[in-house]
Amino acid sequence: MRRHLIIAALGSLVCFAAAAQQPAPDAQKRALEAARDIAIHYTSQLPDFLCTEQVQRTDATSASNIKADRLTLQLSYFGQKENYKLVAMNGSPTSAPLESLEGLITGGEFGSLLLGVFDSRSSADFHWKASSTIRRRHAAVYTYRIARARSHYMLGRRMQNGNMVSLPAGYHGEVALDDDTSQVLRLTASADDIPKESGILQSSVAVDYDFVSVAGKSHLLPSRSDAHMERQYRKIANVVTFVDYRKFEADSTVTFK
Repeated sequence: MRRHLIIAALGSLVCFAAAAQQPAPDAQKRALEAARDIAIHYTSQLPDFLCTEQVQRTDATSASNIKADRLTLQLSYFGQKENYKLVAMNGSPTSAPLESLEGLITGGEFGSLLLGVFDSRSSADFHWKASSTIRRRHAAVYTYRIARARSHYMLGRRMQNGNMVSLPAGYHGEVALDDDTSQVLRLTASADDIPKESGILQSSVAVDYDFVSVAGKSHLLPSRSDAHMERQYRKIANVVTFVDYRKFEADSTVTFK
């Protein structure tokens, strides 16, 4: 089954350029092929774990009408499947289901975004852009573009009857590969060729990955996600931080402050 990144969001993060020569074409090809292989096997190599998502959301219909809230979610990753549970809103415990909330909800940070970009069926067009230093690690930054006809980038819209429908959009962005391992340290995606019927004017997302210890082993996992979406007369943004990674156990619980 083909996996999709389902998004209603956008975002960006800053890279600090470092002076370096452009790699030879063969070196670029090897790095991208290594990154593709890692992306394809990424989810199968992740351990079972729990983590806490802290989500800061803003929803603006005008400069003077901005709503904000803070969500705490428990994310469990077990058997290569993600499960999200809302446990607090603005610091207060809640039993409300995540699906009942209005506003922006994003997903795909744990593998779907990576696979969508590097899946050979996406036919992404990669071009070397620059060298960068990300959290003291040397990286090569590549731009990419994926046509709507081959896209995994899905824009969700809730209908009046409450049902969610998703439409594909083309997208482009940047991917930063660790020079030593070809692992993805940062990935951005911005929608283009957006279907008019979606009602969305702009959508993008950026994910930062960092090395985290889980059960005594180091794994490259999401550390932060920035997402934004723009409709006519409405701008929505989410900043998500992933914290407290730990081994999944049957009696594991989540705490929040």
